[in-house]
Order: sequence, then C-alpha cells, then structure tokens
Amino acid sequence: MNDPEPSDQVSPWKTRLKRNGNVVYRAIKSYSLILSLILLLTVAFLWPRIFINIYPGENGVLWRRFVGGTDLRHPYGEGLHILWPWDKMHIYDTRIQQVSHDFDALSRSGLPIRFELSIRYRPQKHNLPRLHQDIGPDYVEIVVKPEVQTYVREVVANYLPEEIYTSEGLLLQIIKQGALAGLDRRNIVLDDLLIKRMELPERIREAIEHKLTAEQQSLRYDFLLQKEAKEADRKRIEAEGIRDFQKIVMTGGAFSEYLNFQGILATLELSRSNNSKVVVLGNRDSGGLPLLFSLPVDESASKGTSGVQAAPSSDETPAVESDIGVGRVMEMLNPSTRKLLEGIVSPETVDAVEDGSNNTQELISLNH
Repeated sequence: MNDPEPSDQVSPWKTRLKRNGNVVYRAIKSYSLILSLILLLTVAFLWPRIFINIYPGENGVLWRRFVGGTDLRHPYGEGLHILWPWDKMHIYDTRIQQVSHDFDALSRSGLPIRFELSIRYRPQKHNLPRLHQDIGPDYVEIVVKPEVQTYVREVVANYLPEEIYTSEGLLLQIIKQGALAGLDRRNIVLDDLLIKRMELPERIREAIEHKLTAEQQSLRYDFLLQKEAKEADRKRIEAEGIRDFQKIVMTGGAFSEYLNFQGILATLELSRSNNSKVVVLGNRDSGGLPLLFSLPVDESASKGTSGVQAAPSSDETPAVESDIGVGRVMEMLNPSTRKLLEGIVSPETVDAVEDGSNNTQELISLNH
C-alpha cells in the first residue's frame, strides 16, 4: 500500500488555525454589530449636548468642564454649535422682555401705597458671560425686581400721599434714573419702567380728590373775578368815549347836522333791503322828531298810487295825502337836505319806489 504524498495531506495546525479564525471572525462580527448599536444609541442620547442651536434673539455662554469653566471671552451668537458632550451651553434671551411686579411702599406719612409696575429689561450682550458667572439665569428674581422695588420705596418715602398722587410723572422719572444706574452695574439694561396702577387708601384718595376739586373751583372763581374786572374796565372806557364824543358834538354846535347825517346813513342801509319799506320824515315844527309813513305795495301801487298813513306827532302835524310819492317827499325837504339826498339816493331807487317794482318800497329816514 502506497503512502500519500505530503502535498496531498492538510497540516493539522492549518486546519486548526482556519477553524479558530472563523470563530474569531464570527465573534468580531457579532461584537461590531453590538458596538455600532451602542455607539448609535450613545450619539442619539448625547445629540442635544453635542449639537446646540441658538435661535434669533438669543446668545449662549459656554461652560467647559475640563478647560477653565465659564468662557468669559465672548458670548456665542446665533446658529449651530458643536460641543464636547461634557461641556454645556447656557442660552439667554437677549431681546427686550417684560415682567410685572406688585408690592407696597410707605409714604412719608406712613400710609401704605400699592404699586403695580411693568418692568422692561434685557441683559447686556457683551457682558452676558459675566452676568452668568456672577448672578445666573434667574437674574430677574435675584436682581431686577428687588432693585426696582428698592428704589421705588426710597423715593416714595420722601413724599406725602397727595404729592405722589399729583406728581406721578416726576416720581417715575426719579425712580427710573436710580434703577437704571443700579441695574447697569449688574450688566442689565433697564429699557423702561411703567406704573400700571397706584392705589391709595380709599379715604385718603377721596380726601385728595375733594381737595383738588376745591382748588380748581377757587381758581375758577379767581378767573371769573378777573374777567368781570376787565369787562368793567372795558365798559368804563366805552362810556368815557361816548361821553367825550357827545361833549364834542354838543360844544361844537353840530348836533342837528350829526342827527341828519345818521338819518341819511340809516336811509341808505334800509334802501338796500328787499323787505317792505316805510318812509320816515322829520317834522320841522317838532324840532326834527320823526314821522313814520307806511308805503304798502298793493293793486293800487301798480297804478302809480301809494297809500300813505301819517303817524300823529306831539305837535299835531297835518296828515299827508295818501297819494304821496318819493318825488313829493323830496319837495317837502329843506334845500340842504334835499341836495344831500340827491347825491346819495340813486335815480333807480326813486323809480323803483314810484313804480312799485318787485313789491319793494323805499325807506327814507330824514331828521331835520
């Protein structure tokens, strides 16, 4: 029997090596799958700590666990930031924010006054790391509210309730200036401070309102007295002017001419009216006293006649005939007055009166 050749026989150690290699490969493959799954779960768990998003209106402060703690060099702006999972990013809202605050403050007289404030604030961006290191994210409750409340109480303690009630604007400015400086030292910007409501004790409030009402009533009386005093001065000056005018007219001997002039002016004004007219004649015998004649327009007026009624005077002036016209009236006047009227009253006006056109009549006021 022939022995097999050495090349046709497999070495036992190679067979063993191959078998062990297969076992190791299968083990490594199984472990790799497990390690990949573990790594994937770890990344998913640490994702929020590794990939940090900072949104509009926000800034971040980085805290490094193994490299010096809080990064004071600069705040981190908007966008995506990749960190080591053992570091931490603290995000702050750097936009203007508002918070309401209610508290009591004592006035100078010891009465409590209830304030409701609206505080608008924001952190300083460039000093945000220092704010985070010195105070922390809860800086509103730690600094903003106590700081404003302190300044309000300090200012209110120097005023009486009625002074606070009537000078709210000035009081607010003083408080705002003090709180602004105090918060600025804490790396916080005070944008505005508003008093939403200020409540005094009910009795004190009513007493203040009554006092203010009485003061305004007193000022009103003072104004009325000043007004009446000026009105009295005006009337006094007017009366003095009338007295001086009358004195000048009487001493100059032109009083009758002045009355004639006024009568002519009245005639001109009345002649321009479209209403029914009357003729006012001066009575020579009674010293210039007027006589009133009505000139109604009727059917007889269209025929060229006018009914005239004479008002009796104290001197029993004879009646004027009913068919008297403007021309007849002009003839009855003295020469100086007739000449003056002829230059004032237009011929058209005389014709309109005599013809009775448009149902209008002429008013002539003549004082002699």
